[in-house]
Amino acid sequence: MRFNKEIRMAEKRVVLVTASTRGIGKVIARRFAEEGAAIALNYLSNKSAADEACAEIQEISPGSKIFQGDVSSAEEAERLVRYVVEDFGRLDILVNNAGPMLVKPLFDTTPEEWEWMIRSNLSSVFFCSKYALEPMRRQKSGQIINIGCLHAEIAPGGLPNSPAYGVAKIGVIAMTKMLARSEARYNIRVNAINPGLIETDDYARYSEEELNTWRARVPLKKFGGPEDIASAVLFLTSDAASYITGVVLPVHGGLWIPD
Repeated sequence: MRFNKEIRMAEKRVVLVTASTRGIGKVIARRFAEEGAAIALNYLSNKSAADEACAEIQEISPGSKIFQGDVSSAEEAERLVRYVVEDFGRLDILVNNAGPMLVKPLFDTTPEEWEWMIRSNLSSVFFCSKYALEPMRRQKSGQIINIGCLHAEIAPGGLPNSPAYGVAKIGVIAMTKMLARSEARYNIRVNAINPGLIETDDYARYSEEELNTWRARVPLKKFGGPEDIASAVLFLTSDAASYITGVVLPVHGGLWIPD
């Protein structure tokens, strides 16, 4: 499905989506490609899945390319952004999508796991945003979209317990708002999306009973899908959202509406 003319904006733009060879990231990349953007895909270690995803995206947007890189490393994040700019000549949109989830109570979380969550979910956003800002400032235009999580807003009883993950995502939301203010002078917009319960392949680890319990808590009585997040990303980076910066858009089916 293509957006109407008013909100189509991706054509001829260069878009870097981190962790974009599966799940939500892959769908975001595909939707941008369908709108005419050149896509810089990113993966960590699964080369076969990366090659498959790249071939799929290149069928839609032939100029797209794939780049390996661990964005939780400052050195590799800098290299990733540098290679993208060298190959494409510019960087218009960065989608900070990378970030694994740890489902474990705080009491049982090890210091190593805590550091992994912060590094993978928060430091990665800092590194990629920091290095993406240089070409965006030079262009005097650009956009950054950060993918947060419902755990950055609430401590949901009866849902997966992920305090380390939630704390990292709270940091992402704070960074979003601060960057939106500081980078507005360069015509750079920064926004975030907080997904609710989004059904991906990762949900296969949960029992049908757990899934039914969580689904029942959503006022719309259904899970969202990666397409819902991709649609929100495309809206926030479109001309229709040109006066929107520093916002956190919840995509949750009503899950956070107070009782």
